[in-house]
Amino acid sequence: MVFQKRKAFHLIAVGLLLSVTIYSQQTPQHPIDKALEACLDKDSTTAGMVDCIGKAYDKWDKELNRVYAELMKRLSPDARTKLKEAQVQWLKFRDAEFQMQGGIYSKLEGTMYIPMSADSRMQVVKNRALELKSYLDLLKDAQ
Repeated sequence: MVFQKRKAFHLIAVGLLLSVTIYSQQTPQHPIDKALEACLDKDSTTAGMVDCIGKAYDKWDKELNRVYAELMKRLSPDARTKLKEAQVQWLKFRDAEFQMQGGIYSKLEGTMYIPMSADSRMQVVKNRALELKSYLDLLKDAQ
């Protein structure tokens, strides 16, 4: 019985991984990610990578604010209040996450961790921007 459950679990896990892989191959790369990739191709030094990631962070932050503003325009007053509250809580999370990441990366030695730290920070903002964009797309599709 345990073997059958494990086998079923593994089949489901493999199916999910294949779905994610196929989806990621079909999803076009975001322009900010393309620009980051091109920047990194030009300068793969530690300083260059940190600079490229910093530029991408700034672009993701602008994208997050743009999407947030557009989403606010499409919501009812009650939903706007809820989104604003959620965003205030997310900002607190972001700041706490950055502090936690800083605590981890400050313990690591080696220049490779400098761009990794910058990328970790960027990913937090990117993920929120994409999350809000998915809500905005949902509303656009429903109209």
